[in-house]
Amino acid sequence: MQAIGNTTYHHKIPTSEPKTRQYNLSLYSVPPRTDVEMDDFEQFAISRLQVLRRIDVLRARGLSLDKLEAEVIKADKKHFGRGSEHKDLISHYVIRMAFCRTEELRRWFLTNECQLFALRIKNSKPSEVDDFLEENSLGYEPIPHHEKERLRSQLTSLTGTLGVDYYRVPFAQVLTLVGSREVFMEKGFAYVNRDKISSLIEGKFRASLSKSLTLASTAHLDDRVGPILQGLSRVGFRYGFDENSTSRQNDAETVKSIFSDYLTTTMGHSDLKFKPVGVSKIFISTGTRRPNERDKTCPIAGRVHKSNTQKYTLYFDTGVMMQGCWDGACQALNRNIYYQIREGKCVRCGWNPPNPEQATSLKVEPSDSTQPVTP
Repeated sequence: MQAIGNTTYHHKIPTSEPKTRQYNLSLYSVPPRTDVEMDDFEQFAISRLQVLRRIDVLRARGLSLDKLEAEVIKADKKHFGRGSEHKDLISHYVIRMAFCRTEELRRWFLTNECQLFALRIKNSKPSEVDDFLEENSLGYEPIPHHEKERLRSQLTSLTGTLGVDYYRVPFAQVLTLVGSREVFMEKGFAYVNRDKISSLIEGKFRASLSKSLTLASTAHLDDRVGPILQGLSRVGFRYGFDENSTSRQNDAETVKSIFSDYLTTTMGHSDLKFKPVGVSKIFISTGTRRPNERDKTCPIAGRVHKSNTQKYTLYFDTGVMMQGCWDGACQALNRNIYYQIREGKCVRCGWNPPNPEQATSLKVEPSDSTQPVTP
């Protein structure tokens, strides 16, 4: 995937710049309107992919919530530190355009972008969240100290303490909380604590982004950026791994190389063909030209089929490969054989999926192949 020279692509940006914050908080409701060099257009998008895929990789490996949050915030600060509002805005819209074309891509982007937004809200200072609410006119008004004191008994009965911030919100916007009696009501307003306000903001963000992705899927792509956007969604699996790893245990290219070598050298398959699927996996077919007997041999059925029926799915995030069969009778059995990279080698794990946590102990040895993955 290459940028197209130094061509400039035009965007629409808001008339007012957001305040500089520790974390970028935005509903991305107004598209950018500025000039962007094609090199930046692509690099900004790759930076966001690094962060979003980091969420994906860590979740797949079963990390605790605290460790996952710490790693994601670390990646976010690296790629989108203070003062990077322009880069953050551009990258969001580029990835939104790249990942709106299929339901699977939309679902992946929505899930990880919403989690990134939630982590930014959670780790921002209360004053920065209040500024964000005011800028976006969400109608969530923090109540002053004297009003908290006036409502001390009512608010304390909800949370057991006054040591949290409360917001006054029109009750019609929090009917679910009203119905479950999780807020105090007075004169048509609900008093909501900060934790629940964060959940409401995240809900608005998800609903808005979901709608925007559906609308974007029908848009016509500019001929200059279309190939770049399509390429970003196809090579997403390359990103999000530990960039500081010295053992290359998280290198997607190395993982692909180890499985490819196992399929051809150990299992005797021929003519491998790779097809990216979604963002974190690749389909592998064998015997695409003149299949040999190993391409036709099925361990699920325990016999040799008439054609090359064996198929493999490679999951980069957990270093796992799943073997299946295209034959209808074999698919009806709903059985698969699993493999996983351990200590730099592909190991057959049997009929049951291996523990994802074992991916954290991978020690992939350097491969001679350093060429980019060509799906």
